[in-house]
Amino acid sequence: MLLDIEDDPGWHSADSEDEDANESSNYSAGQECLDRLAISLGGNMIVPVASELLPAYLDVPEWQKHHATLIALAQIAKVCSNSNGDNGFEYIPNPHPRVRWAAINAIGQLSTDMGPDLQVQYHQRVLPALAASMDDFQNPQV
Repeated sequence: MLLDIEDDPGWHSADSEDEDANESSNYSAGQECLDRLAISLGGNMIVPVASELLPAYLDVPEWQKHHATLIALAQIAKVCSNSNGDNGFEYIPNPHPRVRWAAINAIGQLSTDMGPDLQVQYHQRVLPALAASMDDFQNPQV
């Protein structure tokens, strides 16, 4: 369901403050279902399964699958305290702006959930990646 997303040029120009623009009701339902599943099963159950299944989506060229994986990681991190903070950093320099946005979103969620632990363990990777993303004037939404 998280793959049901369109690449509308209007999203890239940030004509709208709505970060959910061009997302279908399937996409929104997929996020909600994943959120509920993560809450119901808990981190001890969902994190190992996600860690096993999601990397396959990152080994393919389709940007939608990279985006869906990073959104899934952010949704899981939102409700699971034992999420791995070492996810998403390498996707900030991705050629597709929607994937970069999803990586930054996942890092933002991990920052909220992991707080100082993320800063201490990963600041040397997070800060340069975030700083580099600020140079993308072609895609202000990112």
